[in-house]
Amino acid sequence: MSLLSPCARAIQRAVALTLAAGLLLAGAGPAAASPLDATPVTGGAFFQHGDTDGLGFAIRNYADGPAFYDAFLRFGGTRTLGPAVSRPWIDDGGFAYQLTQRALLQWSPSDDRVGIANLFELLNRSEYSAELEARHIPAAETPPSLPPELAQQARLAWLTDRAIAETFANNPLELGNLDASIEFHGLPMSRPVRLGPFVVQRFQRTALQHWVEQVDAGQPVGSVVLVNAGDVYRDLALPHDLLATPHAADQGAVLDVRLDPPAASDLAPAQVTSRTYNTTNHLLRTALALLEGVDANAAALELAERDQLAIEFEPMTEGVLASFSPAQGIRVNDGLRSEDPIPLAAVVAHELRHFEDYKLGQLGDDAQDCLDAEARALEREAETWNALIAATDQSLRETLLVRIETRRAAVSREGTEAIERLARRLYHEVCERTAIGIARS
Repeated sequence: MSLLSPCARAIQRAVALTLAAGLLLAGAGPAAASPLDATPVTGGAFFQHGDTDGLGFAIRNYADGPAFYDAFLRFGGTRTLGPAVSRPWIDDGGFAYQLTQRALLQWSPSDDRVGIANLFELLNRSEYSAELEARHIPAAETPPSLPPELAQQARLAWLTDRAIAETFANNPLELGNLDASIEFHGLPMSRPVRLGPFVVQRFQRTALQHWVEQVDAGQPVGSVVLVNAGDVYRDLALPHDLLATPHAADQGAVLDVRLDPPAASDLAPAQVTSRTYNTTNHLLRTALALLEGVDANAAALELAERDQLAIEFEPMTEGVLASFSPAQGIRVNDGLRSEDPIPLAAVVAHELRHFEDYKLGQLGDDAQDCLDAEARALEREAETWNALIAATDQSLRETLLVRIETRRAAVSREGTEAIERLARRLYHEVCERTAIGIARS
């Protein structure tokens, strides 16, 4: 019977810190459809809309246009924003928009940036007041007449509900960063108001409910959730009914509502990846597309496409980020589905190096060989992280995985011996244990 090397049989990435803390950073809303529930399409992902015979809404990146899909992932994906609930459209000034269940994404053609629009300011008109009240959205208060900085502080002082204030601070972009909280939620437009079983506070871009009473079909007492603000905007203020009409997965047009009737613009979906990989998950496809821009991963990606290496998420032991084996391919911890594509790409790069070593016959059969393989994979991981960080102009959410990747890159800059010491510290036990298992087999 042929024996696989310890690294080929079971390469697991043991980490000094567990994943538990990192899994708490994804956002304020309740767990909604995960990225695994979407279908990969050119430029992004497609979400089937109820019982519509396969119809739904896609959220995509567009060549020479809005990168809605990148922004969607940056803001936490479906777990934070919910699925797409409208078609994308172009309105006055060339601005492009798309609704998700809980937010309105807005692209500015002048700075080529996608952010979250001030949805509840757009709805701050008398004709919407009764409908907003019926949906338990508090009326907007008149902001204080003060210089901008003092006015901002005065409005932040309206954060008097502790649970809502904590959720506001724990934004999905960067925990505790006030600018990031304002970028995601906007400034308060009201003070917290008790409405039935919850306290609700209205912001420029979102609304938060703090549940204080248990009711049938309600949220657990003490929980704070994002209001489905995108649904509210769709029902009250969508510029054309056609935008709320579900479409087939292969339709990617951005509609120009300045035309009568609205018609497709000349924006075309961007290609997420130039290779075809064996994964059904759009987040992993995005990570693989990022790896194509890092020369160090070229050989591994070519082999992965040629062999149709399986790459998927699955539940894994806490503290393990990912693993590679010839039988199963690359498996990534299910807990990383809420991570940004850049740190996820670094994780996949580590496992792809193991796969590359396996295909090239560079894996030995003892504990030291396993440690050497882990050192090579750590070096590839750090090289990938450095290249991707240098190529992006976006700030990443401060998650545990981001801190891990930042630390590994710093160790790599200290040289080969430092990487080898890190490999011994992280993988000594698993390599020794696997070597013993092989010796007994």
